[in-house]
Amino acid sequence: MEALVTIVAVGAYAERQYQKQDGSSEYFKSRGVTMKRGGDIIYGEMTGELASKNRETQYYQNQPYVVKGFWKHRPWQDKNGEERHENAFYITDLQTL
Repeated sequence: MEALVTIVAVGAYAERQYQKQDGSSEYFKSRGVTMKRGGDIIYGEMTGELASKNRETQYYQNQPYVVKGFWKHRPWQDKNGEERHENAFYITDLQTL
């Protein structure tokens, strides 16, 4: 997906250590961005090297940006056993217009 957006808010860069299945440690890197597209407000996340590369990048509110990314669907069960669904947007590029 590619869309013209304005920035509402940008989260801080974060690294969280986790243990891989082979027992080695790795870091999950991320930076969240809340964006407005028309009347919709969406939250997207940069992950991995993109997040690391843009850890210090300044993004400005109400300035137009072009965001590129993809949606991912995840079904899950709540505590009552009901099936729930979640959509997540992963940012692959975010550039000023």
